[in-house]
Amino acid sequence: MINVTVQSIVTVQKLTKQLMRTATRLTLAAVLSFPGVTGAQSITDTLIHIPDVVVNASRTDHFRHDVKTEEFRDSILNQYAGESLVRLLSGQTALNIKAYGVGGGASSISIRGASASQVQVNWNGFPINSVTLGSSDISMIPAAGFDRISLVYGASGALYGSGTFGGAVSLNSELTPERGISGSAYIGAQSLRALNGGFTFKAGSDRLAWKVFAWGTVSENEFTYYDYIRQTEHRQTDGDWHDYGMIHNLAFRLSSASLLEAGLWYQEKEYDIPSRIGSTTYEQQSDSTLKLYLGYRYIGKRWSLKVRAARFDDLQTYWQKPAPDSPVNSIDSRIAALQHHGDINFRYYMPSGLSFDAGLTGSMVTADVSAYGDKKLEKGIALFTGLKYTFDRLTLQSALRKEWFNTFSSGLLPSFGLKWDAIPGQWVLRANYSKKFRKPTFNDLFWIPGGNPDLNPENGYTIEAGSENSFHVSEKSVIETDITPYYTHVNDMIVWRPGGAYWSPKNYQEVRSVGIDLSAGFTMKHEKIKFSSMLKVGLNHSVANEEDGQEKLTMLYSPLFVSSWKNSLTAGIFDLEVTHGFTSARHYSDDRLLDPYNLIDIRAGVNIKAGKGKIGMHLSCNNVTNTTYELIKLYPMPGRYWSAKINYEF
Repeated sequence: MINVTVQSIVTVQKLTKQLMRTATRLTLAAVLSFPGVTGAQSITDTLIHIPDVVVNASRTDHFRHDVKTEEFRDSILNQYAGESLVRLLSGQTALNIKAYGVGGGASSISIRGASASQVQVNWNGFPINSVTLGSSDISMIPAAGFDRISLVYGASGALYGSGTFGGAVSLNSELTPERGISGSAYIGAQSLRALNGGFTFKAGSDRLAWKVFAWGTVSENEFTYYDYIRQTEHRQTDGDWHDYGMIHNLAFRLSSASLLEAGLWYQEKEYDIPSRIGSTTYEQQSDSTLKLYLGYRYIGKRWSLKVRAARFDDLQTYWQKPAPDSPVNSIDSRIAALQHHGDINFRYYMPSGLSFDAGLTGSMVTADVSAYGDKKLEKGIALFTGLKYTFDRLTLQSALRKEWFNTFSSGLLPSFGLKWDAIPGQWVLRANYSKKFRKPTFNDLFWIPGGNPDLNPENGYTIEAGSENSFHVSEKSVIETDITPYYTHVNDMIVWRPGGAYWSPKNYQEVRSVGIDLSAGFTMKHEKIKFSSMLKVGLNHSVANEEDGQEKLTMLYSPLFVSSWKNSLTAGIFDLEVTHGFTSARHYSDDRLLDPYNLIDIRAGVNIKAGKGKIGMHLSCNNVTNTTYELIKLYPMPGRYWSAKINYEF
């Protein structure tokens, strides 16, 4: 164990040196290109000390109080150790999840009727979406691998850049140097013939802190489903997969005013893609990623500066055979992508309650894909500025962004918002206007056959308002509600549609998306008993007009109604959780629908003190009612299945 730890530290030190060189090059290139400009799209997780005021200066936190946001921290994330982000968002939100099967199948999320490529997923402030698809495979994201996961509905284009018509998911590490040692370990099993395990270890001093999360899963992914094409029951035996990885974080305090931080995320997944309903196929996919991050921050009396860099190296291979014993692949695809990102951010706080941000980001992306014919390169740079003013109970904020790429630019991306504590502690009002855009993906432009190099970037805006209310029924019970109506307008939305022998992307004249996000929760505490009930509902209607302005096309896999109702009870060492989810019918073609479905999951267990630590033992039953359903047409999902987990925290 000591040798492994020493080797891990040496590896991190080598990668830190490599990232320092990358950061220096990107920073110099950015400054030489745009003299006198500093910072952009950063997350500065620091405490700025201003006379009589202490400001938690996380950048996206600083500017996002005017939009609906959900956050998940250790108390929730640890429940999903051994699970991916798919399970976390399925159980905790009313989002539309699209998955090609269960377990290792590629999965994505849709927020507010937007496509998966219109939801940005970022790690420590840098987007990790696929450069080829534009979406992010959330089955590759371990839910317990981060200190905080934030879900930002309708995230501002001025703050995040390309691809936030639906929103953004932020995966954040919040490691700071402090004395102590802590950790946890878990092992679990599923009736789908799956085993998983992992551990977290954190050690620190006054100047240095290190945290590692490592995990692994092996699954045969076997279950029985009804094949409605062959009209017989069928057992899936060709969907086995395994996944393993580790995430390291390092923080080093250089002085009382400066901090150096680094991160490493390495992961591999092998997946035998199971046959679809009514067919037999022989397919396999392999994914691997190495993500590196380095950041430096300095805190002045009324200002802060942060310089960051990242490198993401992703590789995906896909094989298909005409027969299981065939020596030749009928399809052999290799997708390699390399991303470099750099970021400088400056912030100044004024005594009047006004803060000012200015920033600059740069990126360089290359993709080597067999279906492109040759390597493709994209270079980009963005400028950002923002103002925030807080007076008494009213907060006003505005931001402006502009992005340039080697083939197109974004246009100006303004954002305006406010937050008003109408009745402190009881009633909060929000409002926001944000202009947005999404650049075409590499597949949209270069895929052979079907790619369309004449595509325009998507552009549009979102308007939303919100009302948060807290009603104290008694001293130990409270009701909390949130109502957020919104409207999103997208011009030139890029949609792949069948046309002749193959599919091809095209710009639609406009897409209109209107809806309401609702949540209502009740919490009650009495001695060692705590009960909570939370209902979340997403209502959305999205329609696309074709170029001639006459034919209306319903967006595919965009349900009108999604809900999640979670009830939790804790009594001493015992806990029980029952979750009900409902998804309405949604189109999988212009004139055909997938059936609506209800899912009920139950989780129960105990948490027992063991010395200075705690042992948890939990049993879960998923899809209690044994419902037959599909998330994507022809991809079977399991009926009722069980899982068990034992974990230890210290």
